[in-house]
Amino acid sequence: MTNDVRDALETLIAGVQGGRSLHEMVDVSPCAVLVADDHGAFVMANVVASALTGYSLMELRKLSLWQLTPDVHEREAETLWRAFLQQQEQFGTYRLVKKNGQTIVTPYAARTNVIRGYHVSVLGNPPHQF
Repeated sequence: MTNDVRDALETLIAGVQGGRSLHEMVDVSPCAVLVADDHGAFVMANVVASALTGYSLMELRKLSLWQLTPDVHEREAETLWRAFLQQQEQFGTYRLVKKNGQTIVTPYAARTNVIRGYHVSVLGNPPHQF
């Protein structure tokens, strides 16, 4: 599944580099996509991300990465975010909390500065739910 989210991320980036808008590419992605600013606040998401997290698109744009991160993993999330901004790319699995309180582990691929100051995370279907 990690390859699927990496492929979806590469497709999104290629579209933006090819002249399509980031908003358009986020909307047409078959995977969940969250776009955050430099502080981890979500500025854009697609309907797949809404379905995955249980939050509406409007609600997601009022949240940050930290609000989807289980409390026990918040310090780790901050460390990963700083490392992500420095490394410019990450992939693997991520534990997040849905609106209903359920914790899921989902594959992800992410890239910084797809557009300067806009960082894109693509999430796959969660193999584990707790």
